[in-house]
Amino acid sequence: MKLKKLVLTGAAGRLGSYLREPLSKLADELVSTDIAEDIGTLYDGESYHRADLAQYDEIVPLLEGADMVIHFGAIVDEKPFMELLGPNFIGSYNIFEGASQHGVRRVVYASSIHAVGMHKKADFIGIDAPHRPDT
Repeated sequence: MKLKKLVLTGAAGRLGSYLREPLSKLADELVSTDIAEDIGTLYDGESYHRADLAQYDEIVPLLEGADMVIHFGAIVDEKPFMELLGPNFIGSYNIFEGASQHGVRRVVYASSIHAVGMHKKADFIGIDAPHRPDT
């Protein structure tokens, strides 16, 4: 079943730029967003909206009428906490709060291995494993 509207955050990032084309085939309308000035050629049914995840009034209106949000927008490199606060924390809050407000039924969220730190391949990481962020 094809989605009516899908919203992708982080459209200019590593995951977003790779997945834009296949995601555009899953929905009648793909709303791609990022803070980048441009994301290149748009695919059929795709629109681009430059928006800052940390700015509630910029990002939340884009979620109206969405069936699904794929939230890949974040700073993934090591940075001082205050540089990460807006996009990674406030931005994620805005996505989940906005999705709730607009009745979005599904939000796909991708995290990073850096949230739990590096473990040996043989280690079992259960739900109660302590967080050991390395960035």
